[in-house]
Amino acid sequence: MIELNSAMNSGSLFLGIKQSLKNSKDLDKAIVSSDCRKNIIDLLKANKINILISELTKDEIKERLEIEFYCEVFGLKK
Repeated sequence: MIELNSAMNSGSLFLGIKQSLKNSKDLDKAIVSSDCRKNIIDLLKANKINILISELTKDEIKERLEIEFYCEVFGLKK
């Protein structure tokens, strides 16, 4: 969670699967929620993106990051 917060504050975070895939060359890794859909994880793996699975659900991440939408993929820039 600390890593997501600092990336969000520094502007080095891609939100969602579409942005993460679009910017896959600039990604260090992707953090996904614990309840992320399997096909999303498979899509990230197919694009050779390093994945870290969070212990938190989409709902818990939404509350902790204080965002107004659910997101299951967070891409961290290199």
